[in-house]
Amino acid sequence: MNSAQRFLAQRTAAKLLIVCCGALLILMTEISPAQASSHFPIQQGDNLLHISSVSPWVTSTGEFQVRFEPTAVIPPGATLSYTVHQGLQPTRTQTLRDKVDGVINGASAGKVLQSPETRLLTDYGDPATGSVLTIPIRSTPDQDRLRVLLPKAGIHPVELVLSSPEGTKIWSQVVFLNRLPTNYSPQQSDPSAVAVTLLLPIETAPTLDPSGAAVFTSEDKARIEDASALLEEVPTAPLRLGIRPNTLDGLVRSKEPWAERFVTSLTAAVASTNSGSSALSRPSVLSMPYVQVSTSGLIAAGALGDLQREISLGNRVIKQITATPASQGTWALDNSLSDASAQALAGLGNTTFLVAPSQLARPVTLSEQQTMTSAVQLGKDSGLRALAYDTLLSQRATDSGVDPALRAHQLIALMISAWFSARSPNSESFTAGGAALGSVLLLETSIESDVISALTPSLLSGGPLQVLPNAASLGPVSSKSAEPVVQFVTQIPPDERAPLLETAETRRQVSAFRTMTTSPESEVELWTRMNAQTLASNLSPQQRLALHNSVRTQLAKSLAEIEFPPPRQVTITGRSTSIPLRFRNNLPYEVRVTLAARSTRLEVVGGDSQEIVLAPGENRIDLAVTVRAPGESVLRIKLLSPNEELEIGQIELPVRSTAISGVGAALSAISILFLLLWWSHTHRRRKRDEARSAGDHPTLGSPPQQPTN
Repeated sequence: MNSAQRFLAQRTAAKLLIVCCGALLILMTEISPAQASSHFPIQQGDNLLHISSVSPWVTSTGEFQVRFEPTAVIPPGATLSYTVHQGLQPTRTQTLRDKVDGVINGASAGKVLQSPETRLLTDYGDPATGSVLTIPIRSTPDQDRLRVLLPKAGIHPVELVLSSPEGTKIWSQVVFLNRLPTNYSPQQSDPSAVAVTLLLPIETAPTLDPSGAAVFTSEDKARIEDASALLEEVPTAPLRLGIRPNTLDGLVRSKEPWAERFVTSLTAAVASTNSGSSALSRPSVLSMPYVQVSTSGLIAAGALGDLQREISLGNRVIKQITATPASQGTWALDNSLSDASAQALAGLGNTTFLVAPSQLARPVTLSEQQTMTSAVQLGKDSGLRALAYDTLLSQRATDSGVDPALRAHQLIALMISAWFSARSPNSESFTAGGAALGSVLLLETSIESDVISALTPSLLSGGPLQVLPNAASLGPVSSKSAEPVVQFVTQIPPDERAPLLETAETRRQVSAFRTMTTSPESEVELWTRMNAQTLASNLSPQQRLALHNSVRTQLAKSLAEIEFPPPRQVTITGRSTSIPLRFRNNLPYEVRVTLAARSTRLEVVGGDSQEIVLAPGENRIDLAVTVRAPGESVLRIKLLSPNEELEIGQIELPVRSTAISGVGAALSAISILFLLLWWSHTHRRRKRDEARSAGDHPTLGSPPQQPTN
């Protein structure tokens, strides 16, 4: 074959190949979806099956259930198999909790306890309406053999596998069968239960600007909107709300629809017990300072009173807005704690402290995980206890790649691992003297409500995991408790002396003005809250100064609305009289003031200081005086706050008195009498002297003549 023939043959072969490929492509596109599904699953991966609930635990003769959400994408003939593995066991390097977390992360589920059980998925119910896998269990061999034999309590991984009709694995998941001890009966107020706290912080930057208006950033607004949606969707969830009272105050003052929505959602949720629901099944609001302050800095500066004022104001704002008292006794969301400030807070009624793990200085024998699963003492025999936020649980709770119900189930398995670890080796009883168990989930406002909905029933039904009465974060201290001892990590507190001096001065002025009026229309309460906000640890010195200057300026303007009578000459002609004084109050409410009047020649009837009330508008005050001495003098008049801490102003009135006072009249009478006596004495003496000079004194004359007969 020559070169031309070879070229033609290659060209013909190429054309044939192109035609064949085109025909194959047309054939593939003409295959119906139904035909394709007989060879390939319509949908593979995590989106094929979704778990809607898993039994949190099961008794020794109970039934373990896994419920699936309705789905229409499961290929006909698909099978579901489950394999129960032996209970997880801790090792020298891994705790039981580590083992559970490892399985969640994809580690081996351990040895198989029972061979896989495989059935058609439709045997567990119509997938379109939601299938339910039920695994009945037994604890002894002599019981019903159709039940899975689980002779020991513990955490058993259960591997679920969905396969196509051809046997190809198209979905898999591991859940945990938490088999309770044979002698354990779930009940409310179980002293051995893990006390679970679902802590939801709702904090923003300080919300009051120098004018007193509410300000929120876009990030703050988004966080508040997420919190509103969560409270509306799970209104009876046992959430512990760490909402900063200053944030709540700003939301009420905002009047924005999104802010009003949150306040409405919050008040409806915390007041849900009024409609007959249990106190456990509702959110509660944590007692907190009005703003985020440095507790260690305030205590180091000797300002316990200021800290107490911040807490009292915060509690008052919460009660005022939600109509429900703040929950007290547990201190949380404070990254500035020190041993000294904890002792000071204990004096205010706080005995449990929820802290970040990094805040605790641990002995080498105490792991970080232990501080997140059980109580520790803050100092030997101090009576104070701490529990660290469980960072692993918080991370798992926000894992958006896992179905919400499955996420809640994983959280339960991780929390209950501490409960099993606290039991004796045979897992049938608790070790005496163990520390109280607790678990604090620090949640984000963006968490899906479905996670909370799936978690809540397990916490309220009674059992190894419980929300304790009064939202306690730990159970009571046992007399045989052997809780480890820790301290707070030493930190250098900020120097709060300068901010405290400014706050004290503003508070002095505001408190003085408060004694002048009780009118709800006054701005005193706003000034009080603006002044309290200046101690926020996340404010700059410039921001603090702007707030102080604003409050003091507004206060001075209010005082300037009280007008004094114009200066004038006052003439008094009588001994006792009244001097008319006209004050004008341009404020829309009445004020009480102390009038202080002093003069060297006048006596003010009723004392130099007296309290008067100035109604809005013109006020005539008749100042009763008595003249001490005639002449000219100055009458000095001051207006002060009732506690005399604040001077409103003063005037000086020149006074001319022509009247003789009572003392003056008495002195004049005495003087006249003295003059009369002196004149009389002088006159008599002069007469005697004259008599001597004339020689007609009776003893010096000739003897009298004798009468003649």
